[in-house]
Amino acid sequence: MNLSIYGVKWPVTTTMVFLATIILGAFSWTQLGVDLMPNFEIPAVTIITTYTGCGPREIESSITEPIEESVSTVENVDEITSQSMEGISMVTVKFNWGINLDAATNDIRDKLDLVARRLPDNADKPFIFKFNTSMIPVVMLSVSANESWEKLEKITDRKIVDALKRIPGVATALQIGGDKRGVLVNLDRERVQATGLSGNQIVGLLRNQNVDNPGGTIKQGQFEYLARTPGKFTRVDDLKSVVVATKPGVVRLGDVAEIRDDFLEKSNAFYINGKPGIGIMVQKQSGANTVGVAAAVREALPGIQAQLPPDVKLEMIMDTSEFIQNTIDNLSDSVLLGGIAVFFVILFFLRDIRGSLIICTTIPTSLIITFLLMYMAGYTLNQISLSSLAIAIGMVVDNSIVILDNIKRYLDRGVKSREAAISGAVEMGTSVMASTLTTIVIFLPIIFTTGLTNIMFGQLAMIITMALSASLISALMLTPMMCSKILKPAKVQGNTVAKARFEFLERIENLYGKALGLLLSHRWKTVGGLMVCFMLSLGLVKLVGVDFMPDQDQGRITIKFECPVGTRFEVTGEFGQKIAEIVKKNVPELKTLVVRYGKSTGQTGAMSGAKNFSYAGQVSVMLVPKDKRERGVKRVVQELRPLIEEIPGITVNFDSGDPMANMMGAAGAGFTLNLYGYDLKTGLAWANQLKEKLSSIPGLADLEINQDLAQPELQVNIDREKAATLGFNVSDIGNTVETYISGDTTVKYQEGGDEYDIVVRLRPEDRDRVEDLDRVPLISPTGQVVRLDNVARISNELGPTNVSRNEQERYIQITGQVYGRGSGDVSDDAKAIIESLPIPPGFSWKFAGNEKQRRESFSVLLQAAALGCILVYMVMASQFESLLAPFIIALSIPFGFIGAVLFLVFVGSRISIVSLLAFLILIGIVVNNGIVLISYINILVKRKIGLREALITSGISRLRPILSTTTTTVLGMIPMAISTGEGSEIWVPMGMSVIGGLIVSTLMTLFLMPILYSLFSRWLVPADHPA
Repeated sequence: MNLSIYGVKWPVTTTMVFLATIILGAFSWTQLGVDLMPNFEIPAVTIITTYTGCGPREIESSITEPIEESVSTVENVDEITSQSMEGISMVTVKFNWGINLDAATNDIRDKLDLVARRLPDNADKPFIFKFNTSMIPVVMLSVSANESWEKLEKITDRKIVDALKRIPGVATALQIGGDKRGVLVNLDRERVQATGLSGNQIVGLLRNQNVDNPGGTIKQGQFEYLARTPGKFTRVDDLKSVVVATKPGVVRLGDVAEIRDDFLEKSNAFYINGKPGIGIMVQKQSGANTVGVAAAVREALPGIQAQLPPDVKLEMIMDTSEFIQNTIDNLSDSVLLGGIAVFFVILFFLRDIRGSLIICTTIPTSLIITFLLMYMAGYTLNQISLSSLAIAIGMVVDNSIVILDNIKRYLDRGVKSREAAISGAVEMGTSVMASTLTTIVIFLPIIFTTGLTNIMFGQLAMIITMALSASLISALMLTPMMCSKILKPAKVQGNTVAKARFEFLERIENLYGKALGLLLSHRWKTVGGLMVCFMLSLGLVKLVGVDFMPDQDQGRITIKFECPVGTRFEVTGEFGQKIAEIVKKNVPELKTLVVRYGKSTGQTGAMSGAKNFSYAGQVSVMLVPKDKRERGVKRVVQELRPLIEEIPGITVNFDSGDPMANMMGAAGAGFTLNLYGYDLKTGLAWANQLKEKLSSIPGLADLEINQDLAQPELQVNIDREKAATLGFNVSDIGNTVETYISGDTTVKYQEGGDEYDIVVRLRPEDRDRVEDLDRVPLISPTGQVVRLDNVARISNELGPTNVSRNEQERYIQITGQVYGRGSGDVSDDAKAIIESLPIPPGFSWKFAGNEKQRRESFSVLLQAAALGCILVYMVMASQFESLLAPFIIALSIPFGFIGAVLFLVFVGSRISIVSLLAFLILIGIVVNNGIVLISYINILVKRKIGLREALITSGISRLRPILSTTTTTVLGMIPMAISTGEGSEIWVPMGMSVIGGLIVSTLMTLFLMPILYSLFSRWLVPADHPA
């Protein structure tokens, strides 16, 4: 049975079904999580391997290359990139979208187990790090102290980090900065040399003296005794008593070394608002509610603070949930305001409060049903899902408007309410189903895409489909049922306002009818003029420009600075403080200021996101919320740049990008260029030449090359023949140098459940000068002491700061920020410059980052649009049982594109992945009005009404529903399109594109479509039809 007939004949059952669904939907709404973006898993893992004291080239050859070679055989690998830096190897494996990342990670782990035997013995075990949106810190905390500074790192780890990890939803809490405790064994070179022992032998003695050995069990009588030899160091003084030699007398470690419980040598620093401290980045569990986790952390802080010493201060310095909540509130307001605007539009066109309330019932009903479907699908309330509802708010009433308008026509003819409801709904049922289906099928290709397009818009397409499906069921069942009960024939008499409104709409209809009649008399001139306008307007595309994603103002600015390569971190810190002072004086909108510089060790350094060198640092500027400041981040950067660039001796780059976009492949820069080739010297010369040329491109700034050959190195060039004569091999010499200079940390000291490094190396006065390297003592197998300079030549060289590789090939990367232009336009200019210069032999280049993602995403969306157009055509062809009628409707689509571009010019936005999606939405929307109009023309043609009269009558009779559905969609989107709050940068271009395209395409529907129908009438109208 037809749904409309069922709804009218069984009103109580229909009401109960919808009420039950609404109750479930309302409950589902309260259970939906809140987040900035949909939770998704990026199909990539990074393998981090640390090898303290090892240079970039050695890291590349001994760790990175073996790991790359091993993991390249794993199935579904899309790309392998790597970074080899001092002490750290990072190999990132990107897989094809849609794979099972857990299974792929297990495959990676198996490969690493096989390659482990090829890695250096002193290298740490490779650590696998998976990417997902939970990596972005939910909150950042700072810990500072006065008297308790020496114990602050332990207090932070034991009392704060552990407490944070126990909070529901928190995955981990990472410490940044702070002084690390350790046991320092500073060897006296001359005294050690006198014992005839090497540094490695002393380390071996310590290792053998620091063990707990089991001894088995002894059974005597009725008892069983466990025998064990506890030998681990329990006090620092235990190290001093370790005997290292017995000739000529007993020599203890304390006799040849200074041993003290102290902080490890500092190599980095972290300042919060001018005070030294420790930073804590709190990350949420995958799938956890970001706003809820942030609130839980905030509530837990007073309790944690109460457990700390009085002088230790714990405070929250960054809370991403504020931006998320403001964004969600902004979009929620857009949905609410759009719904209110839709109600008044409907009231204006229908001239009936009852009819308006019936139609507006569709809005909450459809949205609440959508909440139920979202809950069942595991979705959250985020930017994507709420913007989907903001887009759909004006569309969900379209079907009900068409149904109710037709029902009113029957009522106005005197048909009884029950029969009018059934006849009006059944007559237009096929049309509204077809128009809804054309909107839905345009989204189907997006739902089945993979990669970034699916992440950004797959959920949007699915939610709009849910909302439109819910609105269709409501229009076919609920609207006719309510009309049969409460809708009455229109009564204009006696109501001055209604009468004036009726007369106003009637005048519009009359004017439209006259205009359409005039254009029908000049069909070819009209079509020709419109085609000329269309061709001329295509030039607007070049004027608008092309970009990947609109920039979001999240109130964060990162100022990255570098001193000359090799600068000590203490000197780097002085420059960092200078930048901080400039920021404090010139940024009144400042909320939090964080200064980080130097080199972090281990996995923390690799995962920090900052350049991990002694000569590099960054100043993170966090501003107050957007509604509390007059300047946007771009303007703040623009005004800060000249002030900071005046500081001599450093290079500075600014980044105000979105961390989410960076994670998804934007590389933290608007412009990224990779130069491929093995020879680093030749590659850097080419990179510097290109950098100079690229700096002339308008809108391209902050150009930076990711590596340099200026890292000072002291290379120990071993004379293999001399070394072999004295009984040494290269490995022994290298290990000895590493132990004496960098230090050995393989032996650990345990206390109170904590483990600390025992660092064995020469004392500072024996290793701080370059000439001290010559004096490193080597002990031959015969016990002879040989200075290092007797078997090796020490030379000053310049080495790479890091070595980057992609697909097992070295590359150099040039990055930059784009201001005031589209990244696509900048890339086009860059391509012209690159192709005008000679490319060194053995080298190649290609764009990466934003430009790569833009091209891939645009390609996917354009393919989806093409497939969507084919599906829409098929649906319309099936409805009209004609191949030509859908073609006439489709001709309005290009004009919608021009309208969208016009509005992008108006708001100063560019064509991006967001506006391309808006064009795709337009395809599904603009054909709906055409379906309604062509359907009614066909009805009148079947009634043997003359063609010209049928065209004009159809246009006039369908004008009101077409205008009302268009206006509801437009006004429903206006709050989103004119929004200025958090997150608006993403959705304003989408709203404006849809509004502009819909307005222009509606005009084409009303005027161009009847003309085209007339021109093709010989194939559309039956032969026996009167002219």
